Amino acid sequence: MTNKKYEDIEMEFWSPENPEDSVSGFYISKQEEVGENKSNVYNIETSEGIKSIWGSTVLDNKMKLVKIGDDIRIIYLGKVKPEKGREYKDFKIQKATIENPKPAEWF
Repeated sequence: MTNKKYEDIEMEFWSPENPEDSVSGFYISKQEEVGENKSNVYNIETSEGIKSIWGSTVLDNKMKLVKIGDDIRIIYLGKVKPEKGREYKDFKIQKATIENPKPAEWF
């Protein structure tokens, strides 16, 4: 019999407050139709654990450009007030790339 230890796992939501706040890590999953507003929730595995982010029209559209497993950074750009329409939170999504990749070595 192995001595396994189990730890509680809880959703910790990332709620940016200031422009340039960011969260980065691996995009591990997306939940759809969560809560009374039937929103998306994006889960990012960071160095500090899993961070969950509520979707919005802006974030949902930008997250379509990345796929599960990608190493990403979500940067909060602040609130935008268009001339017409209502104020919204804007985000930038970045995807990690490898500079000067080395060819795979096969044994």
